[in-house]
Amino acid sequence: MGLFGPGKPKRIVVKDYGRESFLGLLSPLLAAVTVGILGADRRAAAIERAMEKDAAAMFARGYRIVSTHEYSLPRLGVAYLRVTYELVDRPGAPDPALPS
Repeated sequence: MGLFGPGKPKRIVVKDYGRESFLGLLSPLLAAVTVGILGADRRAAAIERAMEKDAAAMFARGYRIVSTHEYSLPRLGVAYLRVTYELVDRPGAPDPALPS
């Protein structure tokens, strides 16, 4: 938010999902137990639901997904997604590349 109202929206937004899995690096034994009990599929489904929910909200705000990267170390139970959104130029909006 700007000083006198809403600020200009960021052109590119990067969001990470599932970074809490890095806590497994603190205790590999705990990570093995957690992945075994909760199941990697269930955790991956929860991450995917969160990403889809945010994608719908970002689309409503005028963003689109530009790239998605998955990072993982399966033996340690570490996996997260990094999603990059870009603001879409709306019809009728002035092009910032053109001189005024």
